Amino acid sequence: MAVAILLLTTLFFGINGLDAKAAAIPLETMVALTGIVLLVPVFAPEQEPEIRDVVEAKYTWHLGVCILRAVVSIVANFMLILLFVLYMKAMDCKIPALKYGCGTFAGSLFLGALGLFAYGVSENIAVGYMLPIAYYIYNFGAGSKNLGKLFSKLYLFSMAKGSFEEKYWLLGAGMILVVMTFIIKIFVRKSR
Repeated sequence: MAVAILLLTTLFFGINGLDAKAAAIPLETMVALTGIVLLVPVFAPEQEPEIRDVVEAKYTWHLGVCILRAVVSIVANFMLILLFVLYMKAMDCKIPALKYGCGTFAGSLFLGALGLFAYGVSENIAVGYMLPIAYYIYNFGAGSKNLGKLFSKLYLFSMAKGSFEEKYWLLGAGMILVVMTFIIKIFVRKSR
C-alpha cells in the first residue's frame, strides 16, 4: 500500500521541475500518508484474542516482536520517502533532498504513531486508522492559523508554507507516541 501511495502521487501531481514550496505539496499531502499504512498495523497479526493468547504463550516476548515490527516499519517508511524525494530530485525538482525527506518523514511518523497509539490503547484497528485520518483532514481544512496554539506546532503542511520548525515538533511527538504506546502495552499486559 505504501508503494501504491507513492505511485499514485506521481499520477496525481506533476513532479517535474518543481520549486521547493511546490514540491512540498505532494510530499506533505500524499507521501506522508505512508506512515499510517506502515505503522498502524503493527499489532494487527494478533488482533484476535485467541491468536494473541497462543502467541503470548510462546517463549518469545510478544511485545519485543511488535517493537521489532515497529522499528522495521519506521525504517522502511524513511527509506521509501527518501527514495521518492531522490526521484523528485532526479525529475529536476529544486529541493534539498535530505531536508525535505526528513520533513516528510516527520509528518509521516507522527501520523503513523498517532494511529499506532490509538490502536494500541483501544485494541481496535479501525480507531487506529480513523484518528490519524481525522487529524489529517482537520489540518487540511483548518489551516495552521485555526489549529490553536498547541496544535499549530503540530501542523502537517508547514513545508508548503515555507516553515520547517513544525517538523521538529512532529518528529518528537511521533517518537513519544510510539514509546508511550509500548509502555502502555507493557503495563496492560502486566496487569492481566
